[in-house]
Amino acid sequence: MDIPEGILIGFGNPLLDIFTTIEDNVLMEKYDLQVNAAIIAEERHLALFEELIYMENVTFSAGGACQNSMRIFEWIVGKPYCSYFVGSVGRDKFAEVIGKRANADGVRTMYQQIDDAPTGTCAVILSGRNRSLVANLGAAALFSEDWLLDEANLCVLERAQFIYATGFFIAVNAETVLEVARLTSENNRTFVLNLSAVFVVQIHKNKIDEIIPYTDVIILNKNEALAFAETHDWETEDVFEIGRRMQSLPKENVRSRIVMISTEGCPVLCFQDNDHILEYPVPQTDKSKIVDTNGCADAFVGGFLSQFVQRMPLDYCIRTGIFASQQVMRVVGVQINHLPKFNECCI
Repeated sequence: MDIPEGILIGFGNPLLDIFTTIEDNVLMEKYDLQVNAAIIAEERHLALFEELIYMENVTFSAGGACQNSMRIFEWIVGKPYCSYFVGSVGRDKFAEVIGKRANADGVRTMYQQIDDAPTGTCAVILSGRNRSLVANLGAAALFSEDWLLDEANLCVLERAQFIYATGFFIAVNAETVLEVARLTSENNRTFVLNLSAVFVVQIHKNKIDEIIPYTDVIILNKNEALAFAETHDWETEDVFEIGRRMQSLPKENVRSRIVMISTEGCPVLCFQDNDHILEYPVPQTDKSKIVDTNGCADAFVGGFLSQFVQRMPLDYCIRTGIFASQQVMRVVGVQINHLPKFNECCI
């Protein structure tokens, strides 16, 4: 189909990914970083980001889970600005870089600019097959509901037929997600929610419970499903039972809800109305070709949404998501320019 501009809007936390490859441990030791660890930046790490941008062999990418999914979406649909991305950045040089990178990948950015905080960044330090991640959310953690008070923003929101939000964004501003989900449901459009992380499920249970009645598609992994069951006292670790119960939770509109649960190395489980459950096997990947699994879940969502907005069969949507995730694991990070051109025979 001819996909219209802005058919999809994603709400998430924009981070400028800064990749560099090192040949010794000087940088790691200087900032007390561990191999294959992911940490939130402390005060002592902040100088790292400034140091990185002046190093040789540095690559910048418009990151953050939701923004990655929007970029993968654009890679597959092959038409720019079918997706818009909402999140908050600072008023600094990193904001300019991240905006240019996202736009180059076909994503229209609608950043809320924060005066008193730096644009969120994530340092990705590579050494052979090892990597160390240092994230500084910065302005991304300060998004405010004022975004919804702007008439231009509301106009774009009203034009979109599909809205996607991450659990990470719920952790930043759950009230915005709730209001957007409510508006989407009331106007007979489609709201997709990714629970994103166990800590989101545990800490933000009450807000998630408020949002789910307006949600048409819930995406999560096995660990998040188990955490959801635990926080709701369901007293089960049976993923099939959890998926069924999530699918049948109360809903504000008449459309049937879809719940998708993924588990590394296992089929993607898809729960639909009337206890209809489908399993989609994930092809084995040659381990020698796996470079970086960071971003695979983001890629799955982007691939899924690229077909879902075109009203393609669910089977086609999920297989496209699986294909996208397996392509991303062959490169470092989510670097669209290193991925093959997508066509129908890929899946």
